[in-house]
Amino acid sequence: MRYVEDVSGSFVSGSVEKLLVSVICAYVVFTLMTYIDLKPILEALIPLKAPFKNISVLGGFLIVFWVSLAYRSCGKGYGIATALLAVSFCLFVSPWYDVIKPYWFSVAGFLSFLLLGVLTEYVNGGVGNLACILVNWSAAVIAGFIKVNLLAFAVLGFVAFISGYAGDLAAKKVIELIFKS
Repeated sequence: MRYVEDVSGSFVSGSVEKLLVSVICAYVVFTLMTYIDLKPILEALIPLKAPFKNISVLGGFLIVFWVSLAYRSCGKGYGIATALLAVSFCLFVSPWYDVIKPYWFSVAGFLSFLLLGVLTEYVNGGVGNLACILVNWSAAVIAGFIKVNLLAFAVLGFVAFISGYAGDLAAKKVIELIFKS
């Protein structure tokens, strides 16, 4: 039996097929982020005052899982491409979290997903999801939307790492199951 690390990227072979996997995974991320309204549930479950709870708590399965799945099934660069396509789909529909002013806020969203993709591929999904949330929080603080709440940021930062790591691990297990059969 071969280990996933030995076969990473050989599950999908053709370049058109790899691009299609990346686009499909990105579209799933876009759909999950755009059409599932989790804010009321997360606000009830986690009464801490901090934005982007959906990425913190569920980013591992809403985003990292799909980015990692594309990377592990298609090879290097496809996780990054998936993250960038996903955020591009989101930004095509509306500004980042519907914020129009300041104009640069959507750039922070783009950069957060770029970091998520790069760090998920080269380190792990926990670090990728944590970096994503830190960039978004930093942009929100700089824009003056929120005040720093160290307790909320520490708790949700830890949760973001665990969520991202779990999503990455789940993608790895899915690929292992596919290769076993």
